[in-house]
Amino acid sequence: MNMYEIILSYLDQAGHASIPSICQQVNNHPLFMKERKKPVKHAHIKSVISRKRDLFYVQNDMVSLLPERNLVSLTANIEKCGSPWFQVKVDFNHKNFIFFELNLEPRQSLEYKPIVPGSTKEFKQEIYRLNIWNWEPNYEKDGIVLDGTSWSVRLETRSKMYKSEGLQCFPKEWPNFCRALTKLTGKNII
Repeated sequence: MNMYEIILSYLDQAGHASIPSICQQVNNHPLFMKERKKPVKHAHIKSVISRKRDLFYVQNDMVSLLPERNLVSLTANIEKCGSPWFQVKVDFNHKNFIFFELNLEPRQSLEYKPIVPGSTKEFKQEIYRLNIWNWEPNYEKDGIVLDGTSWSVRLETRSKMYKSEGLQCFPKEWPNFCRALTKLTGKNII
C-alpha cells in the first residue's frame, strides 16, 4: 500500500483532515510503516498531495477529496456475444454491491457454487488507480462488428457523472478493470 492510498482511505472515513492528522494516520499504519525505517514528515504528505492534484483539494492545511473524485457509485454492464450478460452496481457510500448475471444459453446441469465476494474498499482503491474519469465517452472500431463485447461504465461522484461505453474496443485500463470486477464479485468477468 502506498502513501496516497492511505490518505485516500483516511479521507474517505473522515471527509477532510489536516496535514498533521494525515501524517499521524500514515505513521500509525502498520503495513506501511513495516517497510519504512523513519516516520513520515508533514513535508512528505504535502509532496504526495501536491503530486495528486487531480484527487485532492487543499485549503489552509485542510485536505479533502475533490468533489469530482469523491466516488458515490459505479455501474458496469458487459455483454460478450455468446456469453452471459453481467451488470455490477457498486454503492461506495453503503460499501455494498449488487451483481446480476443473465445467461440465455441452456446448460446441461445447473450447479450452485457459493461465491466469496471481495471488498468494496479494495475495489474503490482500484477505481482511483484506473482513472475512469479520463476514459473517452465512446470506444468503437471503424467498420461493422457482428459479434464481440459491448460494455458501458457509469461512475458517479459527488459532483459529476462519467460515462463510457464501447463495442469491441476498450480503454487501455480495461483488463485491470475486469480483474478488479472479478475480484469484487467472485465471478470471471473477462
